[in-house]
Amino acid sequence: MNIKKKILTLLLSSALLVGALAGCGNPAVSSGSGSAAATGSGEKVKIQYWHINGENQGGAAVQEFIDEFNASQDRIEVEGRYNNGYDELLKNLQADTAAGNAPAIVQVSWSNIEYFPANFAYVSPNEIVSSYYPEDSNFLSSTFEDSILNLAKNNDGILAGVPYSVSNPVLYYNADLLKAAGLSENGPQSWDEFVAFAKTVKEQTGKFGAYLQEGDTWVLQAILESGGASMLTYEGGAPTATFASDKGKAAMQSYADMVLADGSAVHLTSNDDGLKAFNDGEVAMCVSSIAKATNIINSANFDVRSTTFPEFSGEQRAVPAGGCYLAITARDTEEQKAAWEFIKFLCNDDNSAKWVAGTGYVPATKGAENSQILKDYLGRNPLMQAAMNQRSNAVQWTAWPGSALEAQQALIDMRDQILGGTKDVNTAMDECQTKVQSLIEG
Repeated sequence: MNIKKKILTLLLSSALLVGALAGCGNPAVSSGSGSAAATGSGEKVKIQYWHINGENQGGAAVQEFIDEFNASQDRIEVEGRYNNGYDELLKNLQADTAAGNAPAIVQVSWSNIEYFPANFAYVSPNEIVSSYYPEDSNFLSSTFEDSILNLAKNNDGILAGVPYSVSNPVLYYNADLLKAAGLSENGPQSWDEFVAFAKTVKEQTGKFGAYLQEGDTWVLQAILESGGASMLTYEGGAPTATFASDKGKAAMQSYADMVLADGSAVHLTSNDDGLKAFNDGEVAMCVSSIAKATNIINSANFDVRSTTFPEFSGEQRAVPAGGCYLAITARDTEEQKAAWEFIKFLCNDDNSAKWVAGTGYVPATKGAENSQILKDYLGRNPLMQAAMNQRSNAVQWTAWPGSALEAQQALIDMRDQILGGTKDVNTAMDECQTKVQSLIEG
């Protein structure tokens, strides 16, 4: 993981893209990138849509949308290209842009909302609308709640793209195992109950009480910020790492005690291993993405249920939004227009609902909830309700200024040092915060 991230960082920073030459404030760039061509040529405008949705995570839905859109009109032809994760997509984007073959639309992780606008060429949807589609002046505000639209804005308030995939971490639990331990099958209703439930399961059944997703910093942020900490604070306009506060340390200590003192939570750095342990009935409760619901439903042979992320006493739940926004990276004017039309197609009510059904994400658009497609899906998939109930608690997945990938890795290392018992909470968090701040400052 360290090697992969270092390689990506070097690739992304080595040229800062030819895209910097295009800037992000000129939607009318006329140099092409292999497009079939301009309006009036009689040829279709061909654009590429880059995504990270594999066969088991929305890939079929992506292709269905592309086929439907291409069949619905004769002016634009969309081609999809799969990338194995957001990091790989950015690496490939740099290479292809430098070669003059920029795609028209790319999926960008919420966690790169600061890094992407600073290092890649793109066109803000606001500029597309004002330049080409004044009739769509109310499209964004009428389609998205402010809390969702703000996820696609960087700290300077620049809208870098259109919100698309939205997920949040929920608490899945094995109701059969909880009952076997003498606990309520309704699951824990607070963080204190979550800790107590996990300990009781371990004592009564010998199984692990809990697993909290560890593959990245996503659930770690949910723990720290739900506990009252702030990952990143802007003081006088300057970004400051602030997660190692007293409240942050208290939340982390509670988590560490579950692993080290009680042995009620299991420390597994692989999300796949953690999810398998839960699906196999070896773990009673699992905090993971709502996008894993389909996998769990298909794999678990027990009464599986879900509830919202447990709240800390006196604090408000804060669940970072996972998923991505759609950025327009086309250099050619006609490709930019085509990209906007395809994005609007993806965001209509029924297609937003189909995206939820095809991936397990929660709906990003306001109107998706009016779609019968979504209503039918939620009726068949009650696990989704927990994620729906905490959409108002969504916060931005921390987008670290500066060396973002290194900052994320530092937090992962900090967590592993604590849960592995090699460093105490105070030492590990203080050292990590100092390192992350140095990365921010460059």
